[in-house]
Amino acid sequence: MRARPLSLLFGARAGLLCALTLSACAGEPKAPAGEDGATDGADGAADGASDGEDSGAGDGDSGAPLPLAGCGDGVVEGAEQCDDGAGNSDTRPDACRTSCALPTCGDAVIDSGERCDDGGRLGGDACRPDCSPAAGALEAEPNDSPATATPTIAGLTEGALTEGDVDCLVIEAPACAAVRAAQTEGCGANLQLRLHDPVGRLVAVGLPDAAGCLQLDPSLSPGAAFVAAGPQTLCLSALDTATPTSAPLWALQIGVEDSPPTEIDAEDDIDRDGIPASCDEDLDGDGVPNDEDTCPELPNGPGPDLLRTSGDGFLRDLLVAGPYTGTTSADRCLPSADDLVASPDSAAAPAPGVEAGAQVWAVLRSATDRIELLTDFGGVSAPREVYAAVYLRSPTARVATLALGPDDGARAWLDAAEVLEVSSCQGTNVDQFQAEVALSGDWQRLMVKVRDQGGGWGTYIRLLDGDGLPITDLELALGPEGVDVLDQTDSDGDGVGDVCDDTP
Repeated sequence: MRARPLSLLFGARAGLLCALTLSACAGEPKAPAGEDGATDGADGAADGASDGEDSGAGDGDSGAPLPLAGCGDGVVEGAEQCDDGAGNSDTRPDACRTSCALPTCGDAVIDSGERCDDGGRLGGDACRPDCSPAAGALEAEPNDSPATATPTIAGLTEGALTEGDVDCLVIEAPACAAVRAAQTEGCGANLQLRLHDPVGRLVAVGLPDAAGCLQLDPSLSPGAAFVAAGPQTLCLSALDTATPTSAPLWALQIGVEDSPPTEIDAEDDIDRDGIPASCDEDLDGDGVPNDEDTCPELPNGPGPDLLRTSGDGFLRDLLVAGPYTGTTSADRCLPSADDLVASPDSAAAPAPGVEAGAQVWAVLRSATDRIELLTDFGGVSAPREVYAAVYLRSPTARVATLALGPDDGARAWLDAAEVLEVSSCQGTNVDQFQAEVALSGDWQRLMVKVRDQGGGWGTYIRLLDGDGLPITDLELALGPEGVDVLDQTDSDGDGVGDVCDDTP
């Protein structure tokens, strides 16, 4: 069957509709003359006038649709920031965008004042969130742990931290160096900065400054100084993992430098120079490198005189002689009346390697304020006795107080004068026994004899001023008149200097 043209089908249907509605499809019937016709005519005239106003000049009777009011009509209205009509563009620099928003950083178009615009709002790539080029090296994901940390070098490194993210950077450092890091972007974002050593242990954390920028300062965070050789890992993350935070851009200025002297446990810092033993090339500070020093842990070189009191005035560097046994006490723990180091004892002139009766004067450098005698001299049965001596000079003549804390009894001399005697038995106690002494301003010898009846063995020794405060400005020496007779001599050629050789 041959299909009919659609025009014929619709035409037939149109004729049918006209018949059903009794309407003249070719045109509307005119209104009959009279009052109603006048009203309709007026309405028509009004409608015509209205149509003319709405269409505007030149529209005539074309019937073209009017443009809708809104973005793109060339009129700035409502929430629009701009509207250049057909001039709106999402690709042309500085143009009003098709959303009727002003051009801005982050719209992927490089506008005036921008040096880049990748359309992103995160740093860590070539373009920062402020549309300036990255200024340093960049992190690379994934880098959430020391094992996956981004390798970096000294200088600026940038990245972006999203919620729940951790960014780790790794930098190589030689043994005993220090790692320093300063946050320059993303400050105040509630972050934490942690330093991990080559085996992954947490050794230091960054501290915020007044501006909220994290600072890893080796002088404030000792774990960042004197590091072990190898990879040092810095990790940046939310301070509180229960409250994730983000930093669209962070930047760290990272450096590896010489470690600053720092407060170290005395047992790990023989010469008290702020350098731990593992990193100190001159353990005793005598100016002779350890591998050339016949006594690396006792000063016997040309270096400066480093003998001094501890911060609390205690004498730690001493000449010692002993142990002496087979003596008797006249009163409980009172040291024996026997002259064991000289005849009489008050005339002794201690110096390293000099005979002290049956023993030899040797150097003892205590790592603590308490002079421990049991370790070096406790191999013999009590009762037992040891002498300890040092030469000192006060910057001025003054009256001072000698304060001892012996275990057990003690006898003390300042030059030839006996100035203190302790006959009781007790453990060591700071400043337990005191005596007034006169410091002349010249070199003087202080010598203490300590007797032990058994158990612990040691003493505290220091001088106090007129107000009971520790005296810390004394010059100290291990030889008469302040001359330290310490040198590298090794009489028996065994590689051990006479100063520290038990059998020189």
